[in-house]
Parts: sequence; C-alpha cells; structure tokens
Amino acid sequence: MNLIPIKEYELYLIDNEISQNTQKNYLNTVGQLDDFLRTNELELNKESLIKFKQYLREHHYKPQKTYTTKTINQKIISINVYLNWLLKEKIIDDKMSIKLLKSQIKEHRESITEAEYKKLLKYSTNDEIRLFILLIGNTGVRISEACSIKVEDLSKKTIPIENKGKQRTITIPQFLKKQLKTYVRVNHINGIIFYRDQRTYRNNLKTIAGLAKINKEKVYPHSIRHYFAKAFLDNGGDSTVLQQLLGHENIATTTIYTKLSTNELSDQFSKIKNT
Repeated sequence: MNLIPIKEYELYLIDNEISQNTQKNYLNTVGQLDDFLRTNELELNKESLIKFKQYLREHHYKPQKTYTTKTINQKIISINVYLNWLLKEKIIDDKMSIKLLKSQIKEHRESITEAEYKKLLKYSTNDEIRLFILLIGNTGVRISEACSIKVEDLSKKTIPIENKGKQRTITIPQFLKKQLKTYVRVNHINGIIFYRDQRTYRNNLKTIAGLAKINKEKVYPHSIRHYFAKAFLDNGGDSTVLQQLLGHENIATTTIYTKLSTNELSDQFSKIKNT
C-alpha cells in the first residue's frame, strides 16, 4: 500500500507556489517518513509518528553525526504541515501532529542590534541589498517570503504571504513602498522584485557585515527578522500581535524572541547596582 501520497503532495506544493527550496525540504522529510514506515512495516498513525520522532533523535545521518534539535524540529514542522494537508484532503480522518522538542525554546542565536542594523544599511553596496534589508527589517518576513513579493504587490494595501501551507497578510510601510517602486521602475523589473536565489542575498549580507566590521556569524536574513521582532517588543508591542505579524502558529515560537542572549544578559547584570 502507498502509505505516503508523495506525488499528490508535491503537486499541491507546486500549485500553492511554495518556494522550491521549501518544497525540497518538505518532500525530503516526507520521503524520509515514508521510508521509515515501509522499513518497519508501520501504518501512518500517532504511535508511528512518535517512533519516527525518536528515530530522528537517534539516527546517524553520517558516521558519528546526529541531527541537531533545530534540524529535528524543522523536520517535525514539515511533517505537521503534511499531516494538515492529509486531513484537509480527507486522506486521513483524525487530526495528527508531532510535538516539537521542548529544548528548542532554549536555543537563541544573538540578533543584530539597532546600531548594527543601521550599519548594514549604511554599508550596503547597492540599492537592491539595501532595500532587501529594509524589507525584512520593517515587515519581519522570512527570506523565502521576501523573495516571493512581486512588483504588482506594491500597488496593494495588504500583501498575502503564503508559508508552510498557511497564509497571512503584511503591509509594507509607505516610505519603503515608495523606494521599491522607484527601484523597480529604474531597473525595469517585472515579476518578483528580489528574484535572485537566496544564497546570493545571504552571501551579500556577509560581505556587508565584513565592510561594516560586524561579526558575520550574527548577520543572516533571519537575524534581521529577529531584530524586527525585538524592536517591536522593545517599543511596547504585544507578543500576541507579534505572533500574527511573524506568522507563527504557536505563541511558544514567538517567545523565543523575548529571550535574552548571553551578551544581552550580561549587559542587564552590568546595570544592576544594589548598594
């Protein structure tokens, strides 16, 4: 019996214009689940999903190499998206999901500061990368979402964003929308505004970090998204509103942005003077 209708799922992802990189990750993980079920002669049910989660924790994908907690949770998210699709298509009757590993909420990579964000803008080598930084810094979109926004979206008040099978809307501030309109007009851009592959933008950010003398390990698209979230909270924003802005299904994911890094904790302790 074909436990996993992979081909039908692939067509669904393509039809919903899920980015190629995300499609690849989703299908690889679903294929991994399919192999696990077939190898162990298991049906797709809650018990099998729990066993698969344990398999991910113990599996050596290379000699002496196991998946990190972050990678396992990314795979679990991929499976949960797939399970939601199965339920929506009435391929299964009962809602199923796998819980994320709890230790994820303890993981926190240090985000860029406001000063570093401004230095990235100052040292941006061209309008394209500067506007790319401004887009994420003012909307909190993921890199895949930033690379899906089209010229025609600039004429809309709100822009629908599709990610992981779910949709939310964002609004680009007027000052930025005006700059983007000028940019696409001058450069004769049609279709997707930031049309280059994601690796190009990641590499460009590292280059700019070097010019600005910022630790390159801190500079990547998601750290700008992280900066957007922390700036929103620091300015009195509500975490439940932030959850909607970022497109998080679970508020627990949003609380990652409220946690302080080691350096941030050190700064807070240095301000204490109980005499």
